Amino acid sequence: MWTSLIDQVVVTAQFTPTETRETVNSVRVLSRKTIEQRGVLTLQELLQVEPNLRVSQDPILGSELSINGLKGENLKILIDGVPVVGRLNGNVDAGQIPLNSIQKIEIIEGAQSVLYGSEASGGVINLITKKSQLSTYHSEIQGQVETNGFRNISLLAGLQQKKWTTQLSANIQDFVPKSDTSMGRDQTWNPKKQRSARAMVRFQPNQNTDLRMTANALNEKVDNLGDIRRPVYKPYAFDDFYQTERWDIQLYSDKWTENRDLLQTTLGYNHFSRVKNSYRYEADSGESTLQDGLQDTSSAQGIMARMTYARERAGQRWSVLAGLENYFERATGTRLFDSLAASPNRAHTNDAAVFGSVKTKWQSWILQAGARYTQNLRYGSAFVPSAWVKWQPSQNLQLRFSWASGFRSPSLKELFFNFIDINHYVIGNASLRPERSSNLRGELTYEAIKSSQSSMTLTTGAFYNNVSDRIVLTALGPVHYEYRNVDQWKTTGMNLRIQVSLNEWLRLQSDLVYTGFHNSMPEFRKGSFLWSPDWTNEVNISWGDSRWNLNVWHKRTGKTPFFYNQDGQTLQGLNDAWNMLNSSVTYRFLKPQLRIQVGVKNLFNIRQLQANNANGIHIEASNQQNLHWGRTFFTGVTWTL
Repeated sequence: MWTSLIDQVVVTAQFTPTETRETVNSVRVLSRKTIEQRGVLTLQELLQVEPNLRVSQDPILGSELSINGLKGENLKILIDGVPVVGRLNGNVDAGQIPLNSIQKIEIIEGAQSVLYGSEASGGVINLITKKSQLSTYHSEIQGQVETNGFRNISLLAGLQQKKWTTQLSANIQDFVPKSDTSMGRDQTWNPKKQRSARAMVRFQPNQNTDLRMTANALNEKVDNLGDIRRPVYKPYAFDDFYQTERWDIQLYSDKWTENRDLLQTTLGYNHFSRVKNSYRYEADSGESTLQDGLQDTSSAQGIMARMTYARERAGQRWSVLAGLENYFERATGTRLFDSLAASPNRAHTNDAAVFGSVKTKWQSWILQAGARYTQNLRYGSAFVPSAWVKWQPSQNLQLRFSWASGFRSPSLKELFFNFIDINHYVIGNASLRPERSSNLRGELTYEAIKSSQSSMTLTTGAFYNNVSDRIVLTALGPVHYEYRNVDQWKTTGMNLRIQVSLNEWLRLQSDLVYTGFHNSMPEFRKGSFLWSPDWTNEVNISWGDSRWNLNVWHKRTGKTPFFYNQDGQTLQGLNDAWNMLNSSVTYRFLKPQLRIQVGVKNLFNIRQLQANNANGIHIEASNQQNLHWGRTFFTGVTWTL
């Protein structure tokens, strides 16, 4: 994870834009340079080799994220501070978030419910989009092909003139996987087409005022072709096609007063829809017939209004932040059923919140405390306090500690989902209680070497999460699932990181993380926690006046425990360990307007993990959990004007 000077300033969970060394919470920054060197196209690919983050894939629902042993329901994904809606099985599909217009990504682990409300009890991932450019005109075209069937092309154009900046971008991605069956149907990985676009208009009438409007749109189609039935006599198959649409509009206003106080206003509207169409395919004639009663349409809309006031000045002891936020979400679908609503297939919820935080600096100490009061339409009120401490006794030593409480209201799907057919029996639970959580974190950073030529930084830390009334999809039978509150869930862990930089030609980072998962069945194994390691490494070498670059990144995830239900009994299982090794070489020339990149992803050709039983809705009958589409070589070309 390498950052340039501009990337050392972060905005997520801060009063005002702050240098990473000055923040009371630890912020991990993935810069644009990191995205380009790795040759990744989506957020899913980028996070797959990040420490403390685990990514798995469902061939129907997309990617699933977890952080610090907590599932994706507790992880909030933001784009410029606005939440992304449209969760499937509790997760936002990170594969539907392209990175062609992203400047950097800021990740904060631990509960951030004070500033970001529900679903941020495990952490937040904030994608910061490109908003400025150095030249009057800027254009960029990028293409990338991969041997696994991925084809991607993206375009970016920008105009900056006086007080106005306008940017347009578009991205086209196709995935046609190689056939893994003789008939070329019933693939492990489904063909996919994805189209996305972004527009941004920025107006800066003076140095103290910044007004922006952005709009994003994405369309994705996934083909799930069934296997041929009755191949000898009139063969046929059942095919499903999933059409996803995302689009959003945001308005931003940043105003610095004469006293350097910051007033921020954000208005955001997010729309998500997913349509499933099922057909019967006749192999002899090639005709497809739409199947009555097997279609499904679902949608979600989120509207956010947020206002904050922040006072933070250099040299002053006290800083304050105060804000108001209202978030309205509505969901519709044939599989939603709210028996008390006038329209049973339509449900909504609303969070109105007031939040604030106070920070004081005293000698080598920074103390910060904050709280959020939320009034939920369905569950009444929630009060969430948090506190942070930073101690810096010397220039090269920093200690951070935080205690944060979090909450997560049940989603509309968890409350009212109703999916019953021959293969599924999944129902919601209108009696669910909100999750409550506590998070403890500590981190010690020591700069062993620091000079204009080189540096070495050592970081060690630990975390602990305690979730009460945790909401899980509980297996009650072979295909029978229901959302329920369980008594308690805990995770804990520790990490060690080393970062080395020698001039501009060598940079190295290695992270070792041990995560402990609460052992809810101690009779199967002694101890309160079941442990699983993560080891990630990244090496970056530049030479030839930085025109050449070699990047190698690796992650090893150890065996991971999980619990499942079989014949009415709760049993414990383990997912296999796996290694992911990737590498790329980049060459820049023509001042350097042209960038050529070649590389390999998943060198060890990891495709599926052995799992003992159903650790998800769409795990294969052979107990294989999908992880990756296998080894792939890629070539990319970027031309900048």
